[in-house]
Amino acid sequence: MKKVLGLPVIISWEEDVYIARCPLIQGAFAEGETPEEALKELSEVIKMIFTYRAERRVESKIFEELEIGSEKMCTTLPISLPDEQTDATQI
Repeated sequence: MKKVLGLPVIISWEEDVYIARCPLIQGAFAEGETPEEALKELSEVIKMIFTYRAERRVESKIFEELEIGSEKMCTTLPISLPDEQTDATQI
């Protein structure tokens, strides 16, 4: 059974591309020509990070604080992951 996590995402326009990042997960960012493309790419990056952490049993905590500037958009991104990868202590 899969669970869906609602993670905060910040999207900004920087140097001719949209950058989407999840401030709660270190290294979770992606770019795209549109906000939708950046979100799609970010979804894949987050899945890879959770898979990597689950395979290596890496425990980590929240690394960044949520900062939202005037030129950024904040939303949530639902990510479907298998149960064994959704342990809140590994986010």
